[in-house]
Amino acid sequence: MIDQKVVITGMGVISSFGFQLEDFWQAVSTGRSGISQWPSVAGTEFPVQYAAGINMLDLMQAFPDWQPCDEPLERRTLFGALAAQQALVDAGIDCGNGVGVFSCSGVPEINDDELVQVNNHGIQTVSQQGVVTKANQFSALRSGNDNLSIQIAKQCGTTGPVVNINGACAGAAQAIGAAFKAIRRGEIQQALAGGADSVLNARTMSGLYLLGATATGNRKGAQLCCPFDIDRAGLVAGEGGAYLLLESEASARARGARIYAEVQGYGSSMDAYKVTAPRPDGKGAQAAMEKALADAGLAAEAIDYVNAHGTSTPLNDKIETAAIKAIFGRGDEMEGNTASLPLVSSTKSMIGHWISAAAAPEAVATVLAIYHGLVPPTINLQSPDPLCDLDYVPEVSRPLSLAHCLSNSFGFGGINSCLVLGIYNE
Repeated sequence: MIDQKVVITGMGVISSFGFQLEDFWQAVSTGRSGISQWPSVAGTEFPVQYAAGINMLDLMQAFPDWQPCDEPLERRTLFGALAAQQALVDAGIDCGNGVGVFSCSGVPEINDDELVQVNNHGIQTVSQQGVVTKANQFSALRSGNDNLSIQIAKQCGTTGPVVNINGACAGAAQAIGAAFKAIRRGEIQQALAGGADSVLNARTMSGLYLLGATATGNRKGAQLCCPFDIDRAGLVAGEGGAYLLLESEASARARGARIYAEVQGYGSSMDAYKVTAPRPDGKGAQAAMEKALADAGLAAEAIDYVNAHGTSTPLNDKIETAAIKAIFGRGDEMEGNTASLPLVSSTKSMIGHWISAAAAPEAVATVLAIYHGLVPPTINLQSPDPLCDLDYVPEVSRPLSLAHCLSNSFGFGGINSCLVLGIYNE
């Protein structure tokens, strides 16, 4: 059985911070928030008022020469295609022959307040504002969950295997894990892996609100996303696309590629508990971390940093904290003694929760933390919850040489996935 090292040679991110990898890292490493008033609901009584959204006019102006394919693209698919193209450019790859595409995506994009009419003019969709759009032959195809990976492959000219995973908030980690395994087994040499998502429409956000998942208060304004803080009240949604170019060590070295870091392990588990709540004992999260460490052949004490799922929800943050303490040998019997634990931070405090794509920008942030030797902070952490008593790198990034890191992703339905990412040594 072939067992190849898998390295990361390119990355691309489309986010509320901008449309280049450098924009993303500059913001995340300096603790800048991408969360602001959501323009679509400003001035209304809609309960969710803040998000980390992307200005589409700015996006189109940033890519004036970008040519879409011959059918309409969902918002998330556009984000993903642009991020994937940037990852290829960053990796120095001109031709996508043989490159696989491993993506995650969630529910199909929903147009708010849309009605369907069938008349002698054909099938039309009519918005509440009276805008009429004629349905076309692509209407059914563009709503499929496979559309994201297919369009990326089409836009980038990649001819390798195409995989599209729907794994809730852990989906992008599952996509990266699947690509990692395929390369490690020798099935392919290169793969684009990551995800893109956008839930910033009234219908989907209403559903998340009714589930009790979203923060609704305006008291904290743009600081509404505050993981591990006693005043946290729910997730703040973000949107965007992020892709990593995974490559076998042999392929990367043969073409003289710059190597950011190495993918060292992957683990996944299922809570089998509730759709909207993690297991109270944290056993599902622990199992995913343990499997990732075992896959990497590492002991827990080798981990220097954990990029937490850190959603700013009352349940996740305290349960994830307890799971981390259990994994790293600091349970209740050593409460308060956290000196030897890895650093932990939540980049969601800055970029928001990208739902099905959440693990992709967090993996990018972790890789860049390794590459630059700088742990990104958890911002808006003003009053720590007593049950959240780890070092979350509050407010300001911290220089640290990082050998091995965990990136945690825990999704609706109890899906848990973890990646081990580490420094590359020849």
